[in-house]
Amino acid sequence: MTRKLIIAGGGIGGLAAAVALRRAGFEVAVCERAAAYRETGAGMSLWPNATRVLEAWGVLGALLERGEPVTRFNLRSARGGLISGLSMEGFSTPALCIHRTDLHRALREQLPADCLLSDRRLEGFDGHERSVVVRFSGGRDVEADGLVGADGIHSTVRSQIHGVQEPVYRGYCIWRGIAPEIPGLEKGHISETWGSGQRFGILPMGQGLICWYATRNCGPDTSDSPAGRKAEVRDLFRDWHGPIPQLIEATPEGDIIRNDARDRAPLRTWGKGRVTLLGDAAHPITPNVGQGACMAIEDAACLAKCASRTADLAAAFRDYEDLRRPRTAFIARQSRRIGAIGQWERPWIVRGRDLVTRVVLACSPHLRFNPIYAYEV
Repeated sequence: MTRKLIIAGGGIGGLAAAVALRRAGFEVAVCERAAAYRETGAGMSLWPNATRVLEAWGVLGALLERGEPVTRFNLRSARGGLISGLSMEGFSTPALCIHRTDLHRALREQLPADCLLSDRRLEGFDGHERSVVVRFSGGRDVEADGLVGADGIHSTVRSQIHGVQEPVYRGYCIWRGIAPEIPGLEKGHISETWGSGQRFGILPMGQGLICWYATRNCGPDTSDSPAGRKAEVRDLFRDWHGPIPQLIEATPEGDIIRNDARDRAPLRTWGKGRVTLLGDAAHPITPNVGQGACMAIEDAACLAKCASRTADLAAAFRDYEDLRRPRTAFIARQSRRIGAIGQWERPWIVRGRDLVTRVVLACSPHLRFNPIYAYEV
């Protein structure tokens, strides 16, 4: 008899889990709280550790038609000087920059429409020895063999298991925007520029579009400038090297989004019984190594493999969690550390940081050996 799983959350993690679990023979129902399935946001990077999985699922080809493969990463100073340049070639599958909506659509297209349920606000669940009853608003209860909480950093599933806890603010905010392609940018090159308490990243993502992000140190929940987000970012980066000011100027005001950098301390256990967590619900990660979506995709592949190997779903969930906890905790620490270093402010510390980074990266020019990107599920 086919086992049925409820997946709470219709974002990238929830859809990835549905694709992987269906391929493993499970019946799945993805329950999204919003009235329709749609992904918002800006551009994103997918690194070889994730594109290997997407290739195995038959999704990578469609993404390559929409996004832009990455061949090189350049780290620069605020005046434009090159701190280090690293090749992204030599992997079995490419790194890729793409709009989040394109990844969301490509995953959704792998699934039958009748397993994508919208307007399903999860209120809680009741775990039993042989099943889980998932409670939705409006009195809609659904019984299934298991529940996967992929409902984001403010996960309801996580809160019921571990209690309500606020994410940890890491000291800086992040703006993201999408601009038309600027002449002179090298195809396939992505970059990040480090200043004093500020950073700026550039991600060409195909279709004549550039995704950019900008950071600055500030208090949590800081309000937007009265002049608006675009004016605030433009003033902060007006003296930085080109094409940073030009990209900001070319971005429509309404296309700039802003978030605080937040994550959580690693959990010692994720799930309980026939319930587990996936993606940001289990291990939210700051965006400094571009691995948030990649970790959710890895989670999905690992979960499907574990669940297909045994009839004992609770045991499969614990095996999956034991395999994923060390990996995701390592990535979260690395991302938090890189973000903190990139946000250093004192001029003499910044000069030392840039010098040491140049030396360290010069000794490690081949990212294909990096444990983040070379990993295979």
